[in-house]
Amino acid sequence: MALLMAGVSHRSAGLELREALALDGRMDQAFGLLKGSGLEEVVLLSTCNRVEAYAVAPDAQSAAARMRAFFEGLAPGRQAQVRKALYGAHDQDMLWHLLRVSASLDSMVLGEAQILGQVKEAYETAVRAGCVGPLFHGVFQRVFAAAKEVRNSTEIGRHPASVPSVAAQVAERLFGDLKGRAVLVLGGGEMAELTAEHLFSAGADRLIFCNRSYPKARALANRYKGRALGLERLDAALAEADVLVCSTGAPQALVRVDAARAAQQARHQQPQLFIDISVPRNIEPAVGALEHVYLYNLDDLDALAAEHRGRRETASREAEALLKRSLGAINDWMAVSRVAPTLGRLSAHFEAVREAELARASAKLAHLSPEDRQKVEALTKAMMNKLLHAPLSRLKAQAGGEGSAALVRGAEELFGLDPEKNQ
Repeated sequence: MALLMAGVSHRSAGLELREALALDGRMDQAFGLLKGSGLEEVVLLSTCNRVEAYAVAPDAQSAAARMRAFFEGLAPGRQAQVRKALYGAHDQDMLWHLLRVSASLDSMVLGEAQILGQVKEAYETAVRAGCVGPLFHGVFQRVFAAAKEVRNSTEIGRHPASVPSVAAQVAERLFGDLKGRAVLVLGGGEMAELTAEHLFSAGADRLIFCNRSYPKARALANRYKGRALGLERLDAALAEADVLVCSTGAPQALVRVDAARAAQQARHQQPQLFIDISVPRNIEPAVGALEHVYLYNLDDLDALAAEHRGRRETASREAEALLKRSLGAINDWMAVSRVAPTLGRLSAHFEAVREAELARASAKLAHLSPEDRQKVEALTKAMMNKLLHAPLSRLKAQAGGEGSAALVRGAEELFGLDPEKNQ
């Protein structure tokens, strides 16, 4: 039995392709297609940053081909793009990928808290769809425990190490809970998108995207369930913004002190955080002199980020070490689970023999008192357990090791165990 995964993420595909492959509104259809193609267990993960399918199948090669075809079918006319962006893994590499994803080591925002909940939701959705069997049930429960240990035992999510993540931390320090706070993102490049992702992960749920290219603003707004504005509406939007993130390639200032002052008056002097990570700067430095306005530029944020990079690197190494131990534990569990049916059939076979022999001897034991019958029962069970101890222990010890499959087949043949008959 093979474990496989295939998918695309922010590391391999742009926003437009990820949106084309997103499974929102077609999850039931996707489960039907994959289960109908012969995959025995399926979990589908669809977030802003990744669309991935995890599967259990009898044959790795044919299953991988079916999963590739599934992803190509999600975006008709863009098969070449999908093929280029699609990645996959099987068995150990699949488990390692799932562990890293769940522990946020593969996230756009390293250490972000949302991904574990998203993986849990994906698993629960697959359970409700009848697509999770005993193998994935055991695997995912152990993955969840590993990811939780990483979050509780390391500082992976506590020390922002990039300018966008520090920007989000500064916003949290100023406002506390970001839920309900309006965040205006001016620009549509990578830094603007990363900063929006950090703020979104920190709880911001009122995102407004303003861009010279309205389609670009609309694409980002769709992704974060926000609003899109053209650049001509920037000054009016300033009054609404609790946080302004500015990251554009404009050669001159887009946010001028007069507009910021007017926004403050309209807000009745409520505090605002302005974050300018543009080069050259797009917010006039004089804006920072306004009362109740807090202005941070790229140098300010980079200095804060530098303080945390060493801690984040240490935390990442600690997280990787924890996940490697968890991977070993998952492998041990899987190895034992593979021989568990044989162990059960072997125990059942010996118990059936014991009961049959006692039944055959019942007439000869009729003179025994109930207490003596219990002693005979206990004696025969003890003898059976001693006889079984060595073969059961050997099968468990060899589970997953070289030659374990041959050992299991040998035990089945030696004791005349029929898997079909014993199901």
